[in-house]
Amino acid sequence: MTASETIAAAINGIDEKKEKLKKAFDDLQAHRSLLSPSFSLSWSEIDSHFSSLQASLSKRFRLLQSSSPLANDSYRLVTADAGTSSSEAPAVRPELRALCETMDGIGLTKFLVDNWDDDAPPTLELSAAIRSSSDPASMVLDAIEGKNHTPSSSGKSVDVRRVFVLLMEALIEIDANITVDTRERAKRLACDWKRRIVAKPFEALVFLHLVAAFELGSEFSSEELSGYVLMIAKYKQATSVCNKICLDSERVASLIKKLLDSGKQILAVKFMYECGVSDRFQPIHILKTFIKDSREAARRRCVEDNHSLKSQNEATDKEVSALKAVIKIIKDQNLESEFSQEKVEERVEELEKQKAQRKRNAANQQQEPQPKKGRKRPRDRSGTQAPVPTQQPFCVPEASHHGSQFNPFGLVNPVVVPYMNPLAGLYGSAATPQSLYYGQQNGFVLPGQYHPAYYSQ
Repeated sequence: MTASETIAAAINGIDEKKEKLKKAFDDLQAHRSLLSPSFSLSWSEIDSHFSSLQASLSKRFRLLQSSSPLANDSYRLVTADAGTSSSEAPAVRPELRALCETMDGIGLTKFLVDNWDDDAPPTLELSAAIRSSSDPASMVLDAIEGKNHTPSSSGKSVDVRRVFVLLMEALIEIDANITVDTRERAKRLACDWKRRIVAKPFEALVFLHLVAAFELGSEFSSEELSGYVLMIAKYKQATSVCNKICLDSERVASLIKKLLDSGKQILAVKFMYECGVSDRFQPIHILKTFIKDSREAARRRCVEDNHSLKSQNEATDKEVSALKAVIKIIKDQNLESEFSQEKVEERVEELEKQKAQRKRNAANQQQEPQPKKGRKRPRDRSGTQAPVPTQQPFCVPEASHHGSQFNPFGLVNPVVVPYMNPLAGLYGSAATPQSLYYGQQNGFVLPGQYHPAYYSQ
């Protein structure tokens, strides 16, 4: 077995040894009456201590593994100037390196604000740059404590707290040495920042990074810290700070149960794997149940709104979002062997096709010509349109016109005949006449063939 394999096996065996130690501690607690009254050590304190050591050793070993192995299987330690192999070392801008070398914390904050890019924060570059500082931890504290943080000279609106989080992530990444004085300064700053939290998740995120970066986990109660972790669970850094502040496994398991109870199954599964407690739960079963529940919720949404187009699209969007979250966690945690990612992707594709088809159908309906409203000319039995009856100009009526009499409106009253289609005798076909209104006939005499019952009175 090589040296690297021996170290890896030893680190992997820590959990098993810790379980044995817990059994021994429980046996000791069973004889508590024989112990000295001054003995007040709890298992959570012991577990927190060993978890801290385990996290530190694992991190250092990963750093060693990322370096190029030498011929004798020993690993090159990370130097202050490089940090990674020369072929992988990120380029550091001269201004950034100069600010770190001169320990200019406030200037460093201003530089990062001015050059901030939401899509590509300089994470790797900053980690490499602060290695050139003689005291990275103190410099980062100077950057956070600086009172005069001026707005970005580029005119962009940048939340300076995001810069603070990035600085502390870089500090955690390089595993910088923390002096006693620096830790005391950080503790005072953390206590001050904690008062800002109230119910503000991002303030809690900054506070927890202070606790993690400056190793202050033992200065605050685990219950209080786990409450803040629950508050920031949606942030990508949540699991990393949870591991770094040394919460014991029981506290982490309790936190995960709260996430499950609040319907945040995806976040809960992420914590299970990344905080090393997946063996206490059934993450695969939780994911399958989550998919089933998402589909049922989509069905209910459609039923509530009588399957309207809006409700169908909203239901599809929510189900697709849930399925993509499952796909992501399958990839992130390498669960392909336990969970069929292909079936989930097929369901996403099916839903997206259905939504696209609904959109096309709606567009086609809008483009279809609407039937025009208006009079239709009568047609004879052969389908030929009958000629429109000729209207004659209005004439001043004489006293008599073939025995017909004029009504008060100046129209000729027709001779009453038995009911029949009034156009049949005129055109030789039974065509339904169109109703005509007096307002349309202003200045014209209606032909006597039209029956009075066809007109609006």
